[in-house]
Amino acid sequence: MTGGEPGAPGYDPDYVRRHYDELGEREWTRFEASPGNPLAPGNQVNLHLHLWHLRRHIRDGDHVLDIGAGPGRFTLELARLGARITVGDISPVQLDLNQRTVREAEFEAAVVDRTQIDVVDLSAFRTDQFDAVVCYGGALSYVFDRADQALAELLRVTKPGGRVLVSVMSLLGTSRRFLSEMLDLATRHGTGVVNDLFTTHDQVGILAGGHLFRYFTWASLQALLARHACTILDASAANFLAIGNNEGLLANLLHGPDSGLWADYLAWEVECCRQPGAIDGGTHIIAVLQKALPE
Repeated sequence: MTGGEPGAPGYDPDYVRRHYDELGEREWTRFEASPGNPLAPGNQVNLHLHLWHLRRHIRDGDHVLDIGAGPGRFTLELARLGARITVGDISPVQLDLNQRTVREAEFEAAVVDRTQIDVVDLSAFRTDQFDAVVCYGGALSYVFDRADQALAELLRVTKPGGRVLVSVMSLLGTSRRFLSEMLDLATRHGTGVVNDLFTTHDQVGILAGGHLFRYFTWASLQALLARHACTILDASAANFLAIGNNEGLLANLLHGPDSGLWADYLAWEVECCRQPGAIDGGTHIIAVLQKALPE
């Protein structure tokens, strides 16, 4: 499963901008538990894994570019870690939400700048400007044929030896999580729609439901990273144990009387998600990169 077959969709920044403008506050509330959001406990696990890697690799005093920052989940954590943050997003609506969220949490002093910007063109920033770059939430999944350009830009603006933390949508884990919906689409529209997904990795057409992006496998992400001057320091799924049918088990665990069990469960997830056999098994794949030092 290499993905990115000839004839695949090209990158459409206007589509991505509109998508996140229209998504608005739902980009924040998808993590919030409610009767209308049964996936929230699983999304909480996903969030925990992303935050775990931030805490492991971001240092107090780092100047960090938070690109594709959305409403500020990771901006807030970067501020708590003592980072100075430049916030970037393609969506003006998400940037406004980010500012509101960060101000309400009283962390706005940690923000150096906030700018509307496209991940494939970071020319507004100097080469080697940032101690670290965070590109979480799948921005690389939306750029289709321009993933190499986007990754090159993320590395260019990072100081030599600095960290780049990325996450992308995972084909195999997401297929497990939404197998029922996938089988329903195959029944109604023919198995070709699913066959095409596994051939191209592209969520387009009937399968997309208006949400267009490219999935990755760990193999296809490794192939992308290998074309650039960086070393993989860490890799992980963003959830693994409770996904699909098991995800319903998390609601009682999250809100039950034994909060210690939830904390232990998250520790199990961290350990499992980092195993080589599990990296493809979550809805996102996280990779931590180190920019190569000059020769």
